[in-house]
Amino acid sequence: MTRAKESATQTQADGRHARAERTREAIVEALLALLAEGVVRPSAERVAERAGVSRRAIFNHFTDLDDLLACAARRRMETVMAIWPQLPREGTAAERARTLAEMICRFHEHVAPVRRAAVLFSYDSAFLAGQLREAARRHRAAIRAVFEPEIEATPEEARGVLLGGLAAAASFLMWEELRRNQELSVDEATCAVRIELEGMLERAARNQSR
Repeated sequence: MTRAKESATQTQADGRHARAERTREAIVEALLALLAEGVVRPSAERVAERAGVSRRAIFNHFTDLDDLLACAARRRMETVMAIWPQLPREGTAAERARTLAEMICRFHEHVAPVRRAAVLFSYDSAFLAGQLREAARRHRAAIRAVFEPEIEATPEEARGVLLGGLAAAASFLMWEELRRNQELSVDEATCAVRIELEGMLERAARNQSR
């Protein structure tokens, strides 16, 4: 094969690869758009329609819908970690509780569409189940860092209870309960999280002074 033919062949291969990447990108973005609109379990047909591709194209690029969702979850995780708030470490317990509630609730609201889908699909996807476990571990570690003085001041046998309660109050599951089931606004739900955090910290402080 001449050098010119080799160059032409390489150019064609590069072009096919670029088209494939654009198609894959369009499919992932279509899924994320549908999730953001509240379509928790979009069908392959709906994703294909939104992406402007055939249903077959989806399965040429992804093993199944779980594989597609896993790819979308990884994409969103990259975005999410870029906006993960710098949680407070200074100020009184009440000040940190207020700041934490405002930051973590904005975060929960931003990731809610993909998080809801991940929870549903995690029952059938080991990858997504693992992602959710890791997210829970990071969340617990973050809460512990924010309220470390109060947790350490608690009797050792009660530290796990306090940490677990604080982590639950600031969790995505609590946010879902307040926003979807209790139908609170973002501001109302944030206030509820703050009150719950402050209440637990106040009770822990009272118990220590007895």
